[in-house]
Amino acid sequence: MLKDKPGTGRKTAIYILPLILLLILSAGCSVTKVVPEGEALFWGYDVKVKGEKDSSKRSADLEAELSQTVRPEPNASILGLRPKLAIYNAFYTEKEKGIKHWIMTKFGEPPVLFSELDTGSVSQIMSSRLHNRGYFNNTVGSTTTIENKKATVNWTARVGEPYRIRKIEYTLNDSLPVQRDIEQTRDETLLKPGDPYDLATLTAERVRIDGVLKNEGYYFFSPELLIYSTDTTVGDRKVDVLLRIKKAATAKALQPYKMDDIFIFANYSLGDSLATNDTIDYKGYHYIPNENYVKAKHLLRGVFLEQDSLYTREEHLLTNKRLSAYSAYKFVTIDYEVDTVKNNALDAFIYLTPALKKSLRAEAQMVSKSNGFAGPGLNLAFRNKNAFKGSELLSLEFSGTFENYVGGRGTGEAPEGVEEAGNPNLTSFELSAKASLSIPRILSPFEIRNLRTEFAPQTRIGAGFSFLNRVGFFSMNSYSATYGYNYRPTQTVTIDVTPINLQYVRLSNVTPDFTKYLVDNPFLRRSFENQFIIGSIYQLTYSTQVYENRTNQFFDQVTLDLSGNSLNAFQSVTGFPPPTDDAPRTIAGSRFSQYILLDNDFRHYFNFGKESQLVTRLVTGAGFAYGNSNTLPYVKQFSVGGPNSIRAFRARSIGPGSYIDTTSTFSFFDQVGDIRLVGNIEYRFPIVGFFKGAVFVDAGNIWTFDKREQAVDDNRDGGEFDPKNFLNQLAVGTGFGLRVDVEFFVLRLDVGIPVRLPYPPVEKQNALKNFNGSFSGENSMVLNIAIGYPF
Repeated sequence: MLKDKPGTGRKTAIYILPLILLLILSAGCSVTKVVPEGEALFWGYDVKVKGEKDSSKRSADLEAELSQTVRPEPNASILGLRPKLAIYNAFYTEKEKGIKHWIMTKFGEPPVLFSELDTGSVSQIMSSRLHNRGYFNNTVGSTTTIENKKATVNWTARVGEPYRIRKIEYTLNDSLPVQRDIEQTRDETLLKPGDPYDLATLTAERVRIDGVLKNEGYYFFSPELLIYSTDTTVGDRKVDVLLRIKKAATAKALQPYKMDDIFIFANYSLGDSLATNDTIDYKGYHYIPNENYVKAKHLLRGVFLEQDSLYTREEHLLTNKRLSAYSAYKFVTIDYEVDTVKNNALDAFIYLTPALKKSLRAEAQMVSKSNGFAGPGLNLAFRNKNAFKGSELLSLEFSGTFENYVGGRGTGEAPEGVEEAGNPNLTSFELSAKASLSIPRILSPFEIRNLRTEFAPQTRIGAGFSFLNRVGFFSMNSYSATYGYNYRPTQTVTIDVTPINLQYVRLSNVTPDFTKYLVDNPFLRRSFENQFIIGSIYQLTYSTQVYENRTNQFFDQVTLDLSGNSLNAFQSVTGFPPPTDDAPRTIAGSRFSQYILLDNDFRHYFNFGKESQLVTRLVTGAGFAYGNSNTLPYVKQFSVGGPNSIRAFRARSIGPGSYIDTTSTFSFFDQVGDIRLVGNIEYRFPIVGFFKGAVFVDAGNIWTFDKREQAVDDNRDGGEFDPKNFLNQLAVGTGFGLRVDVEFFVLRLDVGIPVRLPYPPVEKQNALKNFNGSFSGENSMVLNIAIGYPF
């Protein structure tokens, strides 16, 4: 008789238990439990389009479109199960109060009865949809099957060859300017001879023409003023389309308008008198009431309406979006009225409602960092949305955290005299202050023309200081200053340029234990040296996530980080001796870093079904130190593991390469590298209400740049990047997650399960083979608790 190995039953239970609970919930109660006698549950439906003689080959698209007309829809299902209906049945009660009623109504869904479905009306709607797509002769019928109080409906639509457009004519009178302007849009028409007749295309053509006219001054024109006549008697399933303007169109709608007076109410609130007393006339604009809130010269950079210019919707939308981006304002409204003197001119009224100017926020939180420290924190933030009367956003932030080291368990014994990880005395506290100023315009030494984009360019200025005390090891002071620009030329592209990026890191109060560790690890010692980072950062982001209804969405962010090049070149030109490892070039007595770092974060979102999404991500990066440096600064080196990386491994617990740390306390310090490669695949799906689920696979590692560096002073064996062997050093993990998504807040719990370990020996790299099924010990699961989605 075969017997399971010890522990096998426990591991099996871990996998099987959630499935059993789901099956009990979904199938243990009859789905027809609360269906009345004589009724049936609307269980499902199918729609088929039969068009053997249809050369357009649109059956699949038509079936999808017709399926959307079925109302009501059956109860929501996931993988053939109906969890919301099962919850409703399991907690069904006729009482209108109590926990059962709350669960039933909050998370459940009442059964959709077949009697609620009018198959005849749905068939008529389907037939009308087919008629609108050019199938003027079609038939739609349905059959219903009822078994075990479950009703299934099958609809069948039969179509032939669709009617196609033979020609398009404009029945216009050239005596009116609007007729000539419409005629000039013919080249961009959406109606093409030979295309199937499609009512949606005809409607879109009216909207297109209206959009063109709106940018030609026709403020009062609308798509409804255009009407089609169709002739289907020409034979051979052809149709002639004629377009004309309704006779009822008013003269006001058929003439273009120019802009006349433009009034700007810069401090408007509901109930204000619209009297124009105390008006400032500035560059042809009437600025009301004065400049005590936002100065006119700054605000007018967001106004693209000009006196005596032709009215255009493009200028209207551009003005509205640019002013809406100003932090000083909460609401922006633009109205137009026909000028009282000039019948062909419009007066514009721009109403700007101020936002709350100043705010103070205090926030207590639980901090969890990628280096394994966690603990309570306190943040204070002050914001002024109009600091200097130019809609500048001034932010002052102060924070303090007290943390214990709770992550990153070592694999060996700690060095003599060093505390074990997990010791309650291994603590850290950090104090920081940061000031930032965001200005909705470009500030530069030379004049730059006002950019005609929907999104106001930003100038960003920042300064900060932080003090980190890792009790028993070291203290670190960090100073920073930045000056940069943010520019978004289109909805999908963002350019972030930081020409001035200054950082200074100073290590102090180093204990003997940590000093000894740095002596034994020269690579890490150089990373912790007092040093300046003086350089620039350039970032380009492309994202189509603004188009929410797209099946495929892309995100790609490329970051180039440079440091020390200009300063090193200046010192070379001015006669400084060449830098060496023992005598590097310095500024104010401290070495400055010189490196180049390139990082890329690419993501693809495939959206299907209701709220279901398959997300893939590939993160690659490499940093190379040269000239005045032989290692990257510690704060610039890569690490992997943790809640936003490879979730089956604790933060900073992987790599570099096949290296494995033999200490328990300092493992999180030197598991960093110059090269990073991380890939993720995650399937996200709805469960019930605001509960979402996910299953994922993560893989990746970090490496040092070359063997030369490793051979000289890096004792992390196996850490160098080998193009022939790096795939064998990837750490792989899988797992599942639960997310509480309430739109403005996402709480994420991910359970990671290690699949493959990156370090030798080979026989122990298969983590699943020795998986212990718990959250402690070797080859254990990792629970990640975080805010927001991982990517």
